[in-house]
Amino acid sequence: MDNIMEQYVNQIMQQAGIADLPEDFKKDYVEKLSVEAQRRLGIMALGEMDESGIKDFEKLMAENKEPKPEQLMEFFKQRVPDFQTKVIETLKQFAQEFVTGANNLRKNN
Repeated sequence: MDNIMEQYVNQIMQQAGIADLPEDFKKDYVEKLSVEAQRRLGIMALGEMDESGIKDFEKLMAENKEPKPEQLMEFFKQRVPDFQTKVIETLKQFAQEFVTGANNLRKNN
């Protein structure tokens, strides 16, 4: 999952025209954007679950302090209807916001 997320972040950075950052800065930036994308996916997934699903999630987190991304994805696939479609929509929205923000920054500088 981390590699897929890193590829996704590199792609949106390319779309935003900022893929040619210095390597040290780019590495940190990719990591921060990956964390933000994953956070948004988590918010979306939790927002789509019913009370029972949220209790199951709390139980999963209590049993696994740092669950693997694959484990979380499988959990959400089982409990969120059309999860894959919602993931794609959430990531598209994140990319659009990021690219728009980067373009606005360039225009204002």
